[in-house]
Amino acid sequence: YCHKNSEPKTMLLNDITSFLCHESPSKTDFLTELDNPQLFFQNPWDRWTSYLQMCDYSKIFIISDSNTKQHCVPYFYQKTGLSDCPQYSIQAGESSKNLSTCEHIWEFCLNNQIDRNSLIIALGGGVVCDITGFCASSLLRGIDFIYIPTSLMAMSDASHGGKNGINFKGFKNQIGLFNAPKAVLIDTTFLETLPDRHLKNGYVEMIKHAFIDNPPYWEELCDYPWPLDTETLKSYLKKSIRTKMDIVDLDFHEKGPRKMLNFGHTYGHAIESMALADGTDILHGEAIALGMLYEAWLSDQLFNWKSHWLAKFTTLLKPFLPTFTVPLDRVDDLIYWMNGDKKKSNHKIGFSLLEVPGKGRVDIDVKPELIIKSLEYYNII
Repeated sequence: YCHKNSEPKTMLLNDITSFLCHESPSKTDFLTELDNPQLFFQNPWDRWTSYLQMCDYSKIFIISDSNTKQHCVPYFYQKTGLSDCPQYSIQAGESSKNLSTCEHIWEFCLNNQIDRNSLIIALGGGVVCDITGFCASSLLRGIDFIYIPTSLMAMSDASHGGKNGINFKGFKNQIGLFNAPKAVLIDTTFLETLPDRHLKNGYVEMIKHAFIDNPPYWEELCDYPWPLDTETLKSYLKKSIRTKMDIVDLDFHEKGPRKMLNFGHTYGHAIESMALADGTDILHGEAIALGMLYEAWLSDQLFNWKSHWLAKFTTLLKPFLPTFTVPLDRVDDLIYWMNGDKKKSNHKIGFSLLEVPGKGRVDIDVKPELIIKSLEYYNII
């Protein structure tokens, strides 16, 4: 059965090839690859129907947020007919990604008689996916869950790879685990509900995928200034998913090469935590854009990049940078938040940097003096 306990695994490379080649899986595919996350991209709702027929869940729960409840849940009901399922909505935004929200979700599910043969659906962006995956993985020692990402951030990055979790005491993703959803359903119709700022938020992770692993893809992005037309964005979305899943497939539990997906995130998560503590409005992708700028500068300094690489990457990132910056007199605050980074090991902050575009180095120790100088770079661009 689809819902039975299984060891989390990443998507197989042939699954990726299948969706890129417009192939639809047969019922046999569902029965022979049950332990691997399915990716429903082409004809997603037909594949969704086939999946549910195979799995025969006792009850289906839906977790949304205050934005997707209004803009996305009605469309979901229209496509699935599941309007009678228990549905819980959290407040939209990063501030909801905490233990208190988990308690409310767990209580809601238990009060509605959830059991181990149930399914929980995350219908929302990265926050909804992260917290739903964590709640489902820990409730009753594990409930099946599926992601239906509604933001470009979640479609391109957050819904793939099996990471889920919550923030704790202001620090990003301090509590969580690796557990992949049973499926990820991508319907780009949801992107029509997003303002430009949130589309740009997700595009930042797509830039990252290209820069760390696929230089030709990065060069292609440089040739297409924002905003993109719909078909080009869909094409790049497929490339980004494939890039991320190729990396995850090599290193699901992030012991080695998967750490390169953290490029920009050592600064980025610290900046995000600083901004949230200050009450400043900042999106994850905006913080990561700034983090990638700083970490690109570090890479240039430590690995003697060709002169045009940093300038070209900076030009690509400029439209996505936030108004929030880190002043030099707050570098101690920045390092404080960096020291809470979940990737810290042996009392050291491990940066993921690039020797050259497409070739990474992980667990790089960076001196505080370089961190200070990196902040100065923003002032001269």
